[in-house]
This record gives sequence, C-alpha cells and structure tokens, in this order.
Amino acid sequence: MLTIYLVRHGQTEWNLEGRLQGWGNGELTKEGINDALALGRRLINVPIDLIYSSSSKRAYQTAELITGSRDIPIIQDDALREMGFGDWEGRIRTEIEKEYEHEYKAFWETPHLYNRNSGELFSHVIDRVVSAFNEIVEKHPSGTVMVVSHSITLRVLIAYIKKLPLDKLFTQKPGLGNTSLTKIVVKDGHPEIIFEGDMSHKVK
Repeated sequence: MLTIYLVRHGQTEWNLEGRLQGWGNGELTKEGINDALALGRRLINVPIDLIYSSSSKRAYQTAELITGSRDIPIIQDDALREMGFGDWEGRIRTEIEKEYEHEYKAFWETPHLYNRNSGELFSHVIDRVVSAFNEIVEKHPSGTVMVVSHSITLRVLIAYIKKLPLDKLFTQKPGLGNTSLTKIVVKDGHPEIIFEGDMSHKVK
C-alpha cells in the first residue's frame, strides 16, 4: 500500500495581491512560512520516504519548511508546476477579468471550453500531472510520499482520482487553501482519497 500526501504551497505575496502566478513566483509570506512549519510539526511522526515538489520556488521552499531537520529527499519536477498562464502571469486577477472578460469567465466557469494562444490549456496540465502521478505510483508500490504543488495542478489530480469531468473542476469542495493537506491511499493501483483540503494545522 502506498500513501501519498498532497500539499499546496504556502501563502505568497502574489496570493495576497490577487496576482496569477503560474510559472512565475511570489515570495512566501510570514503566514505562508508559519503554516508550512506547522504542517511539518503535524506530520513529524509520519514516516515520509520522499517528497516530490514542483520546481517553482514557492513549492520547493514549502517542502523544505515541512521537512525541517528531517532527512527526507526532495525531488523537483517541472511536471508538478502550476498551470502556465502565459501573458496573464504576474497580473492582477481583476485587471485580467476586465481586459479578457470572455476568456477569464471561460477559465473559471467552463474550463472544458477554455482556449487561448498564450500559456497552457487544461488538457496540457492534465496530461503532465496525471503522467507524473502515475509515474510516482509505479515507482513506489509501498511507503509514504508527499507531493508539494499548486492549486490548479492539485485540483486536476484530485479530479482525475475522483473521475470528475473537466467542467466540474472548480466545483469541488472543500477548496485547497495554502498548505492544505490531502491524503490518498493507493491499493493495487487504485487511488482512494481519505481526506481532502484539510487545514487543521493552520496557525490561528
């Protein structure tokens, strides 16, 4: 049996500013750092063999903070990066919504119909994320691994496990807050979600 913990990166300055990050990067805030440290304390007695992290700085730093003084290898993987937003990256969401009203609305409300010439499509993200997940499952028939990634990337993966169609991507509850924890158990190649988007470690 394989146990996989999915973690979203800690809060960043760009999260607070309402900017789309994608392949760009905002620095972790004090809250983001503290929440990652709190998650590390929560999992201190959980034997984690390996961490797979998005190669984006905010995710890798979150993985390091969770690890703390524990000797857990961290492998960076571009396939676990956030969706690439092209020329939307680094821009304020409300500005994007005004300038690209129809595309922005399609992105959030009808992702199966979303189409732009800049950045990735959801089909691209699905292909790379599902491939990365299946590779992890193949490499680790047992034990415990952690995946530190991003909101949409993790939503895509969870939707894949739940067998949800793409048009339901942003209707999933609960949401995935910064440093949220999702637990998956894989038995005989079949993944099952034990809990999702848990934030009980968050510093009040």
